[in-house]
Order: sequence, then structure tokens, then C-alpha cells
Amino acid sequence: MVCLMDPHVAPNRKLARGFTLVEALAALAVFAIAVLVAAAFLQAHATAARRLEVRSALIHAGETTLEEIRAGVRPLVSANLDLGRAFGLPPDSSLRTSIKVESGGVADLYRVVVISRSAAAGEPMEIVLETMVWRP
Repeated sequence: MVCLMDPHVAPNRKLARGFTLVEALAALAVFAIAVLVAAAFLQAHATAARRLEVRSALIHAGETTLEEIRAGVRPLVSANLDLGRAFGLPPDSSLRTSIKVESGGVADLYRVVVISRSAAAGEPMEIVLETMVWRP
């Protein structure tokens, strides 16, 4: 009579426990694919977050420039500004703002267009804000 717990008896192949090499390699391949998909998702998420950060800074720069013009802090003339890092952009980004001032068709009324430009993830981004300003 053969005892299954006897260490001196060679176990039958059908009674052996554990994973075969093929099963272990298949599990490893599935795990590697899952890691690659997760890494691609995280990269896409980081790129989207960077684009949102730059877009937010562009809107903030444009709105601040318009408010400075409305308040009289900035002169009501066309200009190109290099705002640099003033609006929280990462060190590898630059922020350029153009101000265009045109007559509004009515005395002392001016059309002001502010265009803020930067780049995110290698793609140029541009925000255009427009308003009318009255200066007596």
C-alpha cells in the first residue's frame, strides 16, 4: 500500500501540486499587459492635467490683463507682453499675451482683445478674450 504522505515515494504526476511553467508565464504575460495599460492611462492622465493647468493659467492671465486695462492700471494701447512665470506655469513654459485695441465705433468706446499663448505637451494653446472698454 502506498501512502501519499510518504516522502520516500515519488508522487504521481497527477497528484503533483503547483503551477506549470506555461501557466506561470501566461500569468506573468497577463500581469505585464495590465501594467502597460495602467502606465499608458497614467501618462494620458498626466498630459491632460498639464494641459488643464496651462489652460487655467492662460485664462487667468487674460482675465487679469483685461481687469488691469479696465481699472486703468495698464494703458489702453496695443502691446505684446511676456508675462513669464507670473501665473504659475511650470518652469519649461512661457506665457505671451497680446493686447489689441481698436475703436468701438462710438466716441470713447474701445474694443479690447487679449490673446494669451503658451504650449502644453508640445501643442500650442491660445485663449482669446474680448471686451469693450469706455474711457472718457
